[in-house]
Amino acid sequence: MNVVIVDDEYLAIEELAFQLSLCDDIQVKNTFMDPEKAFDYIMSHDVDIVFLDIQMPVINGLKCAKRILSEKNIHIIFVTAYTEYAVSSYELDVVDYLLKPINNARLNLSLDKVRNFRSRTNPQKMIKDFLLIYDKEVLRPIKYDEIRYCRANDKHVEIFTKNQIFLYENNIGKLEESLQDSAFFRCHRSYIINLKHITLVEPVERTYLVKMEDYTELIPISRSNVQSFKKMMDI
Repeated sequence: MNVVIVDDEYLAIEELAFQLSLCDDIQVKNTFMDPEKAFDYIMSHDVDIVFLDIQMPVINGLKCAKRILSEKNIHIIFVTAYTEYAVSSYELDVVDYLLKPINNARLNLSLDKVRNFRSRTNPQKMIKDFLLIYDKEVLRPIKYDEIRYCRANDKHVEIFTKNQIFLYENNIGKLEESLQDSAFFRCHRSYIINLKHITLVEPVERTYLVKMEDYTELIPISRSNVQSFKKMMDI
């Protein structure tokens, strides 16, 4: 399981990362002291669990958790030194609430909650090459290779295919989870692109704009995703 740690205390991050390194099925993918940067990373990467401190400057963990859960289905475990936040934290759909300093046995109980939930809700799925969406009250399969890019727009997402634009009636985070193909890249909070159909890459202000096959819109690569994009495109 891929893990992100968000805490404004460096030593707390180091200690938790070490404890998690002892678990064979856990990989700490990134750590952040800035909740905004953490949010951008979580929105554009495959993350299973977020360990989130509550008492942080500017944006506290409760507000950050609400933002994350409104976009993606992620397991959140709160970590804090303050017991008074317990009631507020459980009003959100979070896995657990851990008090610092974190006991290894207590940490493993939290991880077991996630493991048990995933084993119940994630049965083996077939590998497919299409996305099913509702179109005029019927379910229509759209081949992955037909999709050029996807753009969040108000309460739905526009899916741009070779010959047509479809509406996906959910948020872009849910769509990202449904696109089971490594060619799709969440390049920006509002965009998912199909790397196979890029026709132009334009450098601009320490990042890039890309143009997709069959369309003229220039799509931004967010600065938090530039390095991942360069690696994928071998730039």
